[in-house]
Amino acid sequence: KGELFKMKRKLYLMLALVLALAVFLTACGGADEPADVEEPTETEEPTETAEEELQPPEEPMGQLIIGNTTEMSGEWLPYFQNIASDYDIWNFISGYGTVDMTFDGEYVVNETVVKSYEVTENEDGSKTYTWTIVDDLTYDDGTPITAKDYVASGLLWSSKLIADMGGSNSYGYYWKGWNAFAKGETNVFEGIRLIDDYTFAVTIDPENLPYFYELPMVSVGPTKLSYWLGEGVDVLDDGEGAYFSVDLTYEEYADKVSEAKANPHYPSSGPYVVESFDTTTKTAVLKVNPLYKGDYTGQKPLIETIIYKLVSQATQFDELATGQVDLLPENGGADDINAGLDLVEQGGFSYTTYPRAGYGKIHFACDFGPTADVEVRQALAHLLDRNEFAKAFTGGFGTVVNGPYGEAMWFYQETKAELNQRVNQYPYDLGKAIELLESAGWTLNEKGEPYQEGDGVRYKRTEDGELMPLIIEWASTEDNVVSDLLVVQLQENPDLAKAGIQINQTTMTFPELINWMYRDRSQGEEYAVPRYHMFNLATNYTPWYDQSTTYTTDPDMVAAGYNTNYIFDEELERLAKEMVLTDPNDREGFKEKFVEFIVRWNYLLPDLPLYSNIYHDFYNDKLQNWNMNSNIQLPQAVLYAWVTE
Repeated sequence: KGELFKMKRKLYLMLALVLALAVFLTACGGADEPADVEEPTETEEPTETAEEELQPPEEPMGQLIIGNTTEMSGEWLPYFQNIASDYDIWNFISGYGTVDMTFDGEYVVNETVVKSYEVTENEDGSKTYTWTIVDDLTYDDGTPITAKDYVASGLLWSSKLIADMGGSNSYGYYWKGWNAFAKGETNVFEGIRLIDDYTFAVTIDPENLPYFYELPMVSVGPTKLSYWLGEGVDVLDDGEGAYFSVDLTYEEYADKVSEAKANPHYPSSGPYVVESFDTTTKTAVLKVNPLYKGDYTGQKPLIETIIYKLVSQATQFDELATGQVDLLPENGGADDINAGLDLVEQGGFSYTTYPRAGYGKIHFACDFGPTADVEVRQALAHLLDRNEFAKAFTGGFGTVVNGPYGEAMWFYQETKAELNQRVNQYPYDLGKAIELLESAGWTLNEKGEPYQEGDGVRYKRTEDGELMPLIIEWASTEDNVVSDLLVVQLQENPDLAKAGIQINQTTMTFPELINWMYRDRSQGEEYAVPRYHMFNLATNYTPWYDQSTTYTTDPDMVAAGYNTNYIFDEELERLAKEMVLTDPNDREGFKEKFVEFIVRWNYLLPDLPLYSNIYHDFYNDKLQNWNMNSNIQLPQAVLYAWVTE
């Protein structure tokens, strides 16, 4: 058995290296660590013969301990920040959306929730989805869920109150009348209507049609209004659109929302309920929601208790080996993957692999300091050997990408050859980096005299006549392998000093890094003042790929937490919008627009992509039916899995 597994492991590593080499060669011929949210899953079973398939239990049983190296903040609400571990908890406790998603990434009407629905094309070019929900949905405490709960989601999470608090109030961004409602110009939201106790309607603004991802755009889930705003707030509709029975003023309701989001015990409409959250150990304990009716297939949880905990990257596999955790998902670094494979070889553990729908990156702030110059961002790209970096970090279990996408995404796979011919690969080139810096005016030394070799840090004169040094402040997280590699291969690279650039590293927790990156004044006024020019982290995508808000130039959207690169390029925004304003059946048109968007993005470099991994989930053999893939969120995979004790 051991020799057979060793042979399989060597073959698998060779295949992974061949994949990476093929991408690198193609690129030459022509681009969690903490993380920000279409190919089948491959599972390697280290046994000579398949064991008899175990059957799921009839009732939820046992517990699953999930380890994650990304620290939870304890605030699960995704409309203010989007830490991946917090978002997992949010998805464990959220359910009953009118639209759900299959394991293949297909969006479907959720028939567990929707009794019937009607689609109407209106004379003004808008389109209305009228949803009638079933009459027996409840929250975990037994409170009935009605149409008002769905309309409440559209109203509250699109309200000016949320924006004023520093959150993202774009829940109904694509619906008719959102702009006026979100800015507080009216208290009536034309795009969402309350029809009766179990019927409501959503109308898409004609400016957002056609839309490539139309079905998820009209998906709505329930919100228990009394939890967030207290008793006495009602949802009304006089025929012109839905509205609240009170004015959501900042003075009266901001503290209520803040208090509610800081309390980890949110009402649950999903498969699990948060029983406890330990702020010291960063451990959340979740129990089955016995009133949950299931997802779109009627699937209910089969594991009674989920323990979701923070683990150290250095010791996580020791914890897996000793039973302190049962599942370590989304491992993308070579050291972690090899440690996991060693454990599997010993017996009692298994793993699942899948390409990532996302990428690791250096994230730039593009509106202040040196990184406001595109030439500085491009120069940094030429001073980091990304092929070598990806090889060092992933050990062959990953590739370099040249834009905001991952290896798993179908539209990238089907345009890869064209993209590799059209984008800049940014090969390692000190001379080119210096040329770019000089073209952007970084031609002075600290005395304001012409820069000479050996003068140290470069300077340029700003519009107000001041000298600005080419010093880049870098925020990174503690105990992070990617950060350590960046220190060696970029910050301490002798060619960086030869180019006249200095990078200062500051390490911090991941939630604090996110506060600085989002400039989240709701967590403290100090975060609203830009301090750091670059951050290293990662981003994952769902099958709903819409970058139009990610690179918006709308100042209200930016203030609400979008465009955390603070890059204001109207052409990039236009290309992002045009990509999704495509008929859902026009796959070729979508791909063509995707390529044009990536070419512009690749020139501007709001991020410097570092790698896209082949993810490895390692787990105790007691975990059965683990079918995680790049399309779904972890809680969906948990919903269909079970444990043996």
